Amino acid sequence: MPQTRDAIITKAWYEGALWLYLLWPLSLIYQAVIIIRGFFYRSGVFKVHHVGVPVVVVGNITVGGTGKSPLVCHLIESLRNKGFNPGIVSRGYGAKIGKYQVREVFAHSLATEVGDEPLMLKKKLACRIFVSPSRDLAAKALEKEGCDIIISDDGMQHYALHRDIEICVFDGQRKWGNGHLLPMGPLREPISRLQSIPYLVVNGASNSGSYGQASLKQKAFSMSLQAESLISMNNENTKVLQEFSGKTVHAVAAIGHPDRFFNTLSAAGINLEKHAFGDHHAYQKSDFMFDRDLPIIMTEKDAVKCELFDLKQSWYLPVTAKLNGDLAAQIIEDVGLS
Repeated sequence: MPQTRDAIITKAWYEGALWLYLLWPLSLIYQAVIIIRGFFYRSGVFKVHHVGVPVVVVGNITVGGTGKSPLVCHLIESLRNKGFNPGIVSRGYGAKIGKYQVREVFAHSLATEVGDEPLMLKKKLACRIFVSPSRDLAAKALEKEGCDIIISDDGMQHYALHRDIEICVFDGQRKWGNGHLLPMGPLREPISRLQSIPYLVVNGASNSGSYGQASLKQKAFSMSLQAESLISMNNENTKVLQEFSGKTVHAVAAIGHPDRFFNTLSAAGINLEKHAFGDHHAYQKSDFMFDRDLPIIMTEKDAVKCELFDLKQSWYLPVTAKLNGDLAAQIIEDVGLS
C-alpha cells in the first residue's frame, strides 16, 4: 500500500523523525500567531459571539482522528435520553459554503454540500445539525430552532464562538507525538492548553488519569470505540464482523488515523488489502477499480461519500463510543441545566 503524503508526515510526527527540525522556524511562527490571536480574543479586538444556550466544544489539540465524532454521537444520545434537545454545529470541512452562510444538514444531503462528518452524524442521530465556516452563526440558527444545548464538533480553536464547556479528546496510544506545534509536530496548540480544559477524554487507554494534567484528573474519562455489525451499502443487510474472518477484503479508509480501523479488522481475523487515502478524501468511483474482485469494507465516514457509486460487495463498519462514566450528567450539572 503506497503511503499518502499525510501518512508520511504523520508517521514522522509520531516516530520523531529528525528531518522535522528543519520546520522548527515555521513552528515558531505558528506559535507566535497562536499567542497573538489568543490575545486579540481575550482583549476584545476579535469579537467572541454568545448564544443564549450552553455550548459544549468537543475537539482536540492535535491534528488527525482521535474519536471526536463517536464521542459527539454518545453525548447527543445521552442528552436526548435525559430529556434535552441538543443540536450540533460543525465547520462542514470539504463543503463549499460561504463564510457567512449557514446550511442545515439533512439525511439526503450530499457530502460535497455539508461535509462528510456532519452527514455521517445526521444519518445516525435524530437532532438538528447546522454547518458554517462561522460556527457562531450556525449556533444562533440552532438556538432559533429550539435547541437547549449545543455541541460544537471539532471547534476547539474556533474562539469566535463562546463555549461553556470544553472537552479535549486524544489518542491514548499515540498521545502528543513529538510534542511540537505544527508543522514540526501534530499539535494545534501547546500541551499547556490542557490546563484550561475541564474535561479530558482518552481514546483507547486503560487509565485516563495517566495522561492528564493534575487539574484534570478528577474529570478525565476513558473511552473505547466498539465496532458494531457491518452494514451492506447495497441493501442495508448486516453481518457480524467475524463472518469475514479468514477472508481477504479491500479495507478502505480516508480518516485521520486509518491504522485504528485496519487493526480492528485484522483483530477479527480478516486479511486486508489496505487502501488509505488522505483525511476527508473526495472519492471518485475510479478509486475502487482494484486489481482483485474482493469484498470492500470501509468506515462509516467513507460510506456517506460512496453511496452513489453502486459498489458491489461493499460494507461499512459503524463504531460506538463507550465511556467509563456519565460525562453528559457532569456537563448538565456544570452548565446549570440540572
